Amino acid sequence: MKAQATYNCQSCRDSGWILSKNDNVEAVVPCPDCRKAKTTNRLLKDAGIPPRYFDRGLDAYFAHSRSQEEAAKRAAEYIEGFPDVPRGLLFAGPPGVGKTHLSVAILKNLILEKGVAGKFIDETEFLRRLQYSYGPDSAETEREVLLPLMKVDLLVWDDLGTGRPTEWAMETIRTLLNHRYTFQKQTIFSTNWSLRLESVKPGETAEPSLAERIGTRLLSRIMEMCEIIQVTGPDARKEIQKAGLDFQQSRKRADQIIVQAGRLECEKCRSISIEERGKSEPRRNKAGEYVDVFCSCKQCGRDFIARMYSGKNQVEYLKGLED
Repeated sequence: MKAQATYNCQSCRDSGWILSKNDNVEAVVPCPDCRKAKTTNRLLKDAGIPPRYFDRGLDAYFAHSRSQEEAAKRAAEYIEGFPDVPRGLLFAGPPGVGKTHLSVAILKNLILEKGVAGKFIDETEFLRRLQYSYGPDSAETEREVLLPLMKVDLLVWDDLGTGRPTEWAMETIRTLLNHRYTFQKQTIFSTNWSLRLESVKPGETAEPSLAERIGTRLLSRIMEMCEIIQVTGPDARKEIQKAGLDFQQSRKRADQIIVQAGRLECEKCRSISIEERGKSEPRRNKAGEYVDVFCSCKQCGRDFIARMYSGKNQVEYLKGLED
């Protein structure tokens, strides 16, 4: 029996052409499905999403805190509403909470679902390209670096404030963002830096702020362009590094540590109505093997971590994620 042929495109059977009939007149025309697929592939390629993040989607984003859950919800709403959205987004929070993941997921979804032209840039790499463009041996001019970023419908700017731009480069960045602001082009930023605007008083200490990195003038414009979304939660990168085990084996062992109903309680309101949001990989200390369970209190909304030990009726409550 002859095997049935399979095709990537069922409409044209990979020929690139279909038979169209209009007013009883038949004509061979380019396949619209193939054309759409080619356009989508070109948009994905032109977006410049790094290979490390290319598989990131909203369905693969695991929220371990209420703020992460809200951030994912807001990302989905942004995708649904685009292009009729009033402002871009600024994801702010510590490393490893999924800011880049959500930004890339938005970009990919809008390319795949709505055919939006978008670009991803990492600030450090962008500043390097911009600096090199001023050199006599540069393969691209400043205009060639900036123009695509000015015109694209959606720009994802990762790690805002990471670089150390010169005053000339800073002015160029202001020109770029002012152009996008004036022509109502959507921009999504992510940053690890604090959004504190006020100055630190003498004798006080505070973490470095984004304003100190990029200047209050530029930060003010960005905050006008974007809705601020604060994201907090456990550092997923540290969780992976600390595990030190094969993922599949450790995942199976973690699942063996079962959270029994009524065993956990919220230290804030003493409710036992607790929702489990996820687990870390198994680790070991002097007390034995344990997993950290990311929890949320259904009554007061507090997010916290409960450390549970294998084979023991022992629970340690770690500091709340938003304390």
